[in-house]
Amino acid sequence: MSDVKPSFLRRLLTALFRGLVALGMQHTGGEPGHPYPPLPPERAPELKGPPERHPERLRPDIPLSPLEQALQRELEAG
Repeated sequence: MSDVKPSFLRRLLTALFRGLVALGMQHTGGEPGHPYPPLPPERAPELKGPPERHPERLRPDIPLSPLEQALQRELEAG
């Protein structure tokens, strides 16, 4: 057993656990909970715009459509 790497054992146990969860869900019909609770608003990451190479960054000369403007106002409002 000393030849088994801890990372292999961790992956094996993780796969076994997920399989048992899936099997249990089939028998109980339950939904798994969210693995992490949502962040409180003061710790939530700030929206900084689209990432690099996003179409909106590649074409700054094209204005936002009315729908995109409405979505932007909605996101900025909260």
